[in-house]
Amino acid sequence: MQFLKLITSLLLTVLLLATVTTALPAADEDGPFCPCPRNYDPVCGSNMVTYSNRCNYDCVRRDAERRGRSLNLLRSGPC
Repeated sequence: MQFLKLITSLLLTVLLLATVTTALPAADEDGPFCPCPRNYDPVCGSNMVTYSNRCNYDCVRRDAERRGRSLNLLRSGPC
């Protein structure tokens, strides 16, 4: 009986971990993961992309730097 409880607990743990890991978004699917607020205060990057706010722009800029590229802020407001 004790063995059955152990196996059941182990299976539930494995199922829970599988569910959690498949539910998490991968960083490369939609770009890098950054916990940014959802406020809309657009900024324009040198790649002529309008980012919803400065935090999102900074997130993409840091990712570009890690890849050996540069991204500058052109102005506040949409491109």
